Amino acid sequence: PSDDPGFDKEDLIDMYQAMVKTSIMDRILYQSQRQGRISFYMTNFGEEATQIGSARALKFKDVVFPQYREAGVFLWRGYTPLECMHQCFGTYKDFGKGKQ
Repeated sequence: PSDDPGFDKEDLIDMYQAMVKTSIMDRILYQSQRQGRISFYMTNFGEEATQIGSARALKFKDVVFPQYREAGVFLWRGYTPLECMHQCFGTYKDFGKGKQ
């Protein structure tokens, strides 16, 4: 049996970019929380591959319930960094209307 999951080069690049995007967004939001600009944020440091890998293994129609420390799953599913920022900063553009 092979340990190769069968991803093509494009899949691997997409996954890597999602992990980097998660890490960059995480750094920005963590610094914002430490500066008192947002009240609450849980980091994803070191968990990017777990999030992106598990999200990639699922079909898009599969239901997921991401929670704290799983921002990569949101991003993989199409949630944009800007939408994450709106949610964390509690703006009126957040889907939850500013409620965390």
